[in-house]
Amino acid sequence: MINFFTNYKSKKFYSKLIDKEDLCFDIGANIGKKSELILSIGAKVIAFEPQSQCFDKLEILKNKFLNFEFYPYGIGSQNEEKELHLATHIEVATFSDEFIEFYSNETIQWNKKEIVSVKTLDSMIEKYGVPNYCKIDTEGYELKILSSLTYKIPMIEFEFTESHFDETLEIIDLFDSEKTTFNFILNENLKFKLKKWVSGNELKEQLKTLLKNKLHGNIFAKTDD
Repeated sequence: MINFFTNYKSKKFYSKLIDKEDLCFDIGANIGKKSELILSIGAKVIAFEPQSQCFDKLEILKNKFLNFEFYPYGIGSQNEEKELHLATHIEVATFSDEFIEFYSNETIQWNKKEIVSVKTLDSMIEKYGVPNYCKIDTEGYELKILSSLTYKIPMIEFEFTESHFDETLEIIDLFDSEKTTFNFILNENLKFKLKKWVSGNELKEQLKTLLKNKLHGNIFAKTDD
């Protein structure tokens, strides 16, 4: 019952943000948990995940859903080959040296690397179309991805943590201040912390009041035409 309730609650939350037949990008898909949730709504998902140990799980998802594709790319600020750092947990991999320095402890150690292909978000949009929804979870590499984006995506969800808090504020400033509003969740609790969507400046003031110790959340940026 717990799993059923959790899945129901998650689907209800995202169904308010994503419509059936929407094109969605899942950047930093890992083993595809968020992709599968979005697929259950009836949307089409294109996932990007460079970590090779995740490919088997994503292949299973591809065989299960006709409207799912995945590509073994990292997404970054330029098209290149890049060293991906792998942690002792499959959930965590990053291109960010700062993220590694901040999140190295007894339980998370960075003992492996692999060379992967990196593509810009613009280049993937040019190939597959502008997504209605784009989720970005790349362990401290979000600013690199979004700083080179030139297309307008109606809804972007991106992770933020205490390790890259200042960069989170920079990301907010990248969006069109007149057409974009924001909300956020904390610690995977699928309930918006703000009663209404707010401007970038209002969001930054809200975020600055949060305790930074073990801070983890997701920001949602909604841009109107």
